[in-house]
Amino acid sequence: MLNWYALYVNVKHEKKVVQKLLEKCLESYSPVVKKLQQWSDRKKWVDFPMLSGYVFVKIDLKDKEKVLNCPGVFAFIKFNGVEAKIRDLEILILKSIEGSGYDVTQETAEVKLNDNVEIVQGPLKGLTGTIMKIQNTEYLQLVLESLNQTIRVNVPKHSIKIIDPINKN
Repeated sequence: MLNWYALYVNVKHEKKVVQKLLEKCLESYSPVVKKLQQWSDRKKWVDFPMLSGYVFVKIDLKDKEKVLNCPGVFAFIKFNGVEAKIRDLEILILKSIEGSGYDVTQETAEVKLNDNVEIVQGPLKGLTGTIMKIQNTEYLQLVLESLNQTIRVNVPKHSIKIIDPINKN
């Protein structure tokens, strides 16, 4: 059965690892964000990994050796000695964040610590998260449970609403 798994890979080689896995006919994915880079003579939009050092691969575990033999791959991420399965929903969330156009690296406004919020408009509509840190700005952190990782997504204040924790599903 095909499942998504997370891999530890050589930092700054995420794109190359994805390409090598695709060459082996293995579905793989590394979410990226665009950042404006400033050089002395020009500015340019550059893709950077959203999760540095991670690549996702959709395989049957019997193909594990094919993946581990790929240059730049260190290991599968494991919890309690078992390869961590990544839910399809979590991959869809990463793809939504990647395609949303939201700035995932900078913060913009203020909210209260530990506020539970829901995105009410835009490509990420319906996603929920908790405000985990405040630095004179507001951002939503989405926790991806099976990775034990947090993604910080900059969402406009008018695009979120605070969720009443008592009435939360």
